[in-house]
Amino acid sequence: MLDILGHKVVLDFFEKVRENNKLSHAYCFIGPKNVGKFTIAKFLATQLLGLPKEKLFTSPDLFLLEQIIKQKTGKLGKDISIDQVRELVSFLSRHAFLGGYKVAVIDNADLLSVGASNALLKTLEEPKSKAIIFLVTDDEKKLLPTILSRCQIIYFSTISQDLIQDFLDKSNLSREKKDYILKYSCGLPGIAVKLATDEDYYLEYTKEVRRFEGLFGRLFYEKLKMVEELFGDKKDHIQARNYLRQVLYIWQINLHIFLKNNKLDKITTLNLYNSITKANNLLIKNVHPRLLIENILLQIP
Repeated sequence: MLDILGHKVVLDFFEKVRENNKLSHAYCFIGPKNVGKFTIAKFLATQLLGLPKEKLFTSPDLFLLEQIIKQKTGKLGKDISIDQVRELVSFLSRHAFLGGYKVAVIDNADLLSVGASNALLKTLEEPKSKAIIFLVTDDEKKLLPTILSRCQIIYFSTISQDLIQDFLDKSNLSREKKDYILKYSCGLPGIAVKLATDEDYYLEYTKEVRRFEGLFGRLFYEKLKMVEELFGDKKDHIQARNYLRQVLYIWQINLHIFLKNNKLDKITTLNLYNSITKANNLLIKNVHPRLLIENILLQIP
């Protein structure tokens, strides 16, 4: 199966700038979750570092900055910390181990803390030679405007159903599974690839689709019973909230399908979509998850 689906325009752009030696020191990839931003960043890193993809994350010339589990607590950090950015700055200050480029990829860059953002800004203002930073985000409004102004912006959008169909036709999946993936991936190559290649993800995804579809036409107490298991993990609140955000993301994808198939009117769909978006944002700010989910359930007809 192919590693990259779609985004030919983006790939062609980077091929040209590399040929003409016109690479910028920083790029910000903006687009929906699972649209392929991180995949493209990894692919470009392999090209710049001259490495096969399976050796990318063992390269001393690559730095991946992301939300991590803290050693002291064993729990997921709520953001990307200033200490992590300081490690990145130290990495960029050294010469490339192989004498070529140094590449940094900041996944979910919107999770940068205030201190981390300011530390990164200073690095962007004083770019290092032959060092390239890729920032990946689905919510650029959470990034400092000054950070965005120092990056070249690359926008990503969903890909055509034909490309996903071609990808699925090359697989050995059943016709039923191919049709399901084509319908429920909604033009998002990351979803399509994971549904096609990761059985655990496929089972979890289909479970959440069934849960969401089953909420409609139910009494409120029935809806509450259907979502109760979502609040089971009380050991790691950040991890639990991240999981809940992933569930809500699947619900939002389903809303697109509902609207496309005329299962919901536009106003109801939009109100529900906005409520889920608001809940996702408030989950990061420590508002109680149960209250946010109950508010969504109240709006499901």
